[in-house]
This record gives sequence, structure tokens and C-alpha cells, in this order.
Amino acid sequence: MIVAKILLILVFILAWLKSRRSRQAEPSDFFILSFLLIYVPGFLFNPTGQTSLNGLHLGEAAARRADFGMMMVFGISTLMFTLRKYVEQKFPVLTNLSEAFTSSRISGFFAGVAAIFTVAFFTGLLLNADFREFKLDTLKFLTFQFQGIDYRFVRNEKFLESWLIESFLGRARFTIIPILFCFAIYPLLTRKKIVFGILAATVIFVALPASLSKLPIFFFCGYGVILVATRYPRFLDIRLLSAMLFIVATIIVTMLVVLYTAQYQNAVIGGSVLPLNLAVERIWGETYSVVVRYFAVYPDMLPFTGLSGINVLAKLSGIPPRWPDVEVALTLLGPDSGSNPGVFFLGGYAAFGMPGLCIFALLGPLVLWCLDFIGRRIQMRPIRVTYLAVLGMNAVFLNQIALQTALLTYGLAIVPIFLFFLDRVFLKVWLPRRIPGESKPTNGVFNAVDEG
Repeated sequence: MIVAKILLILVFILAWLKSRRSRQAEPSDFFILSFLLIYVPGFLFNPTGQTSLNGLHLGEAAARRADFGMMMVFGISTLMFTLRKYVEQKFPVLTNLSEAFTSSRISGFFAGVAAIFTVAFFTGLLLNADFREFKLDTLKFLTFQFQGIDYRFVRNEKFLESWLIESFLGRARFTIIPILFCFAIYPLLTRKKIVFGILAATVIFVALPASLSKLPIFFFCGYGVILVATRYPRFLDIRLLSAMLFIVATIIVTMLVVLYTAQYQNAVIGGSVLPLNLAVERIWGETYSVVVRYFAVYPDMLPFTGLSGINVLAKLSGIPPRWPDVEVALTLLGPDSGSNPGVFFLGGYAAFGMPGLCIFALLGPLVLWCLDFIGRRIQMRPIRVTYLAVLGMNAVFLNQIALQTALLTYGLAIVPIFLFFLDRVFLKVWLPRRIPGESKPTNGVFNAVDEG
């Protein structure tokens, strides 16, 4: 079986590489690379999904279904990449990259507006008592003042009823705020003022997106790294990115080891917690274990959720929603176990079984295709690099949440439309009237101007 899996993965990688229009990374590539990094090790070497962190025994039937489901996803995705290559060869306009237009004044304008909005956003939030308390707790977390039970209470219970913290800020953290973040620091990075850029990024991060979770730390570091890489395009060469997978994995493991050592320092000193083992199992063991859990719960323990398991469709249909990620956690881990969100196609499996998995496995690559296509049409360079940074990183969310959640809550459907609309408005309406003397459009495309 493992030989068949390896061959299928190699065919998938080959189809993906052949479907690409150039060596420069696009948003879809960040998901593909992260998916291969996160799920392939468990798929190959831990098909039962057993880890020491949960002590679950999920059964051979669930493991077989998970194997079959993953193989279906790889097979369907391979077909989609092959179709993409054929369609883009047939219609070359789909691969054309619009000429980028920029100047220091334009980058400065976006940075200034972003800074004003950021200050206003933060000031408005400070008027709320929950936000002020949340920020104080966040600072304690970032300075390693929380441990064990205290941390779990503050993160999982203290702000659970706060709409501002859990709903509004939780959604803005990966949609509105990253756009402001990238616009604000981009001119500093392009002018090689890296120290000031890091300082500004740190201030913005602590003020707005920083939370009691480790996830925003990794994602906002990712936004910044991609912005820097756009200044040196060779760092976005897909061959270099692929080669850096092992380096990235090492860095992530190291960061987690440091965080876990600080978070559980008493247990580490006592020897009951091994930070390296915990980090490795969190990254590779738990992620694939979640895949197997879905196949263990549905349909053996619970019936498929149908339309009620896809919240948007449930609301449109007027039926009570079900939450598969919560159901899986409650069924296997018991009460007070939170949720078990998983890779994007698991929502389809929970709803309709293997047919739903196949549908989501088709829709996922189609969404990635659309993200790449829209990104090629953006012409204002500050918006283009922001698009790549935000959508490249947010596409990685498809590894841990349902497709429909990624589209709405994490902006994969909203951010591209907003940035494309902003690009067109600024390019066609505002810019020619307000900034005379800049390059005029030729056949609808501005001439490229070097960053000053």
C-alpha cells in the first residue's frame, strides 16, 4: 500500500508542477507545499492516526476509509491540475501577468492610509473593556507569564462570551488586519529599512492581531517574510521554496519547542513534558489523527450531517446547523474538548460521505485556481504584493478548516474581491485624477515604474 501511496503522491506533484505558469510562487503554491509538508508524513507512516497526546484507538476500518479518502483527494487534485494545464494552454490570456505599476508616492499613500485606519481601529477597540483586558492577557502570554491551567482558562473560557473578541476580532485578525499590516510596512521593507519595518510590524501585531493563540505569530511572520521576498524575486522561485520545506519545518519545530518550554517550564524541568516530542506530535501526529477521526465518527458513530453540516447552506435552507468539528471532538474526546477542525475536504465528507469528499476535492483546487488568476490581474504593485502575502498565507488555512469556513471567515472569497476592486478603482479612477505626472495607462495597463 505504501508504494501505491508514494506513486500517487509523485504523480500529484508532477501534475502540479507541470500546471504552473512560471517559477514564481502564486497563492495556490503555498497551500500545496504546506499540505505536502503537513499531511504526507502521517498519510505514509501513521495511517492509523494514533498519537500519545490523545490515546485514541480509532480502528482499522476508519484508517482504511481515511487511506481511501486521501487517495481520492490526491487523484482528483491530479486531474484538476491536468485540466488546468490544458485550459491555460488553450486560453493563454488566463496566464498573462498584468504589468505592475508603482512608485514611492503610491506605496507611501497606501502606508499612510493603512496607518490611519490602524490607529483608528485600535483606538476604537480600546473603548471596550473586554478588549483592554484581552490585550493585557495577551501581553502576559507573549512575555511567558501564563502556565498550564491559567493559560487554558484564559484562552478557552474567559472571553468565550465576548462577541467582540471571539467573533469580530477573530474574523478581522486574518482578513482586514493583514491588509492594513502589509500596506503599512511594505514601503519600509522596499526601502531596505528592515529594522524600522520589524519595529512597525511588531507594534501593529501586538496592538491588533496578537491573541492567546500561537497561530497569529506564525501567520503574521509569514506575511512579513513574503513581503520581503517580493523585493528579491529569486526567493519566490518555487524550486527554492520547495527546497526550504525542511528549513521551515525545523524553524517551526524550534519555535514550538521554545514556546512549550516557556509555557510548561515546571513540567519540563520535572521531565513529564518533552518539548521536542510535543512539537513533533502536534505538527504531524495530531494533524493526520484529525483526518482519521472524521472517518471514525462518520458514519459509524454519527450519521452524516448533510446540508446542516455546512453552516451557510443550513441557514439558507432554514434547518438547524450541525458543527462537524465540534461533534468529532465531543464524540471521541468527551465534553470540554473544544473542536477538531481539519483539512478543507473533511467538511464535505462529514456532510455527504465520499461523494461530498469528492465534491470538495474538486472545489478546493478550483478555488486555488481562481486565487491565482485574480492575482495575475492586479496591477498596482503594493496591492499585488499584499495580495500574494495575505492570500498565500491564508490559503494555508485550508489545511485546518472546512472549505466554506476558509472562504468566508478567513477571507479566501472576500479578500481577493476587495483587493481586486481596490486595484481597479485606484488604477482607473482615482490615480489619473489625483496624481498628475505619474505614468498614464497604455491600452489599459500602466507602465512599470521602479520603486524609489
